[in-house]
Amino acid sequence: MSQHAPRVSVVIPTIKRPDGLTRAIDSILLQEGVPEDDAEIVVVDNDPEGSAEQVVHRFNNSRFALRYVHEPSPGVANARNAAISAINSRLIAFLDDDESAPPTWLATLLNAHEQYNAAVTFGPVITALPADNLEHAEYLKAFFARKGPEASGVIDDFYGCGNSLFDMEQMPEGRPLFDTRANETGGEDDFLFHKLDDLGKRFAWAADASVFEHVPASRATLRYTLRRSFAYGQSPSTLCVSGDRFSLPGLLFWMAVGLGQSFVYGFVALAMMLVRAKRRAFWYDKTMQGIGKVLWFGPFEFKFYGLHAT
Repeated sequence: MSQHAPRVSVVIPTIKRPDGLTRAIDSILLQEGVPEDDAEIVVVDNDPEGSAEQVVHRFNNSRFALRYVHEPSPGVANARNAAISAINSRLIAFLDDDESAPPTWLATLLNAHEQYNAAVTFGPVITALPADNLEHAEYLKAFFARKGPEASGVIDDFYGCGNSLFDMEQMPEGRPLFDTRANETGGEDDFLFHKLDDLGKRFAWAADASVFEHVPASRATLRYTLRRSFAYGQSPSTLCVSGDRFSLPGLLFWMAVGLGQSFVYGFVALAMMLVRAKRRAFWYDKTMQGIGKVLWFGPFEFKFYGLHAT
């Protein structure tokens, strides 16, 4: 391979998921329509013990250059920042270690960037559950999935980092790029995307650049999803008190919204629970997000980075 910086670096942050990491790397090595010199794979190991290194070594002499970066300080923002510091590519595609990409994924993301010149381009996520007969399967598929517009184009909203393409030339100045205050709670990408939005940067959607999220049995439960929904609900309130975005009116607004949602959705959820309605889990989820907007502080701050069955 030549020594020039590749056009795109595919970054896979990982922490103690050797099987998922292997599946993710395998899927990138099968990408079509991307020349070998145009891409590299960068695995960022966030396990202090460096457990992913042995997985990476299995892929010696792979089709794309494969690099291992060890970030021993646990935290999702730390892992992503370590990737940013380690690469020279203009474009960074993020794939989570519980995701796998169809063969046309990377080429489709790159084509969307060429067409829309967005700071960040997002793609859909399709849920792959561990069994077909799970209780609340419809809800679980929706919870772990990401749906957007039917057609590709410029969008007003933004999503999470998993299955996204960053144009580093359009990122805000200063490092670290991802806010380390969100290391354990998640939401490190929310801070960044709000900043990009404030700067008038463009977001895009690549409707055909889907990936699969492989949900382990430990996560395919209401115990996991509702705790995470509570954390999602905390996000808008937390953003109002974070750094230079402090807004007391905004905080009071979101807490009031959350209070209303807690009562309204909670009442519906209780009624659905009593009659064992099929879609009751959707209302449990809405209720937990409402509660999260109210209880966003101190002892209620929920840390879900690296959460498995706990």
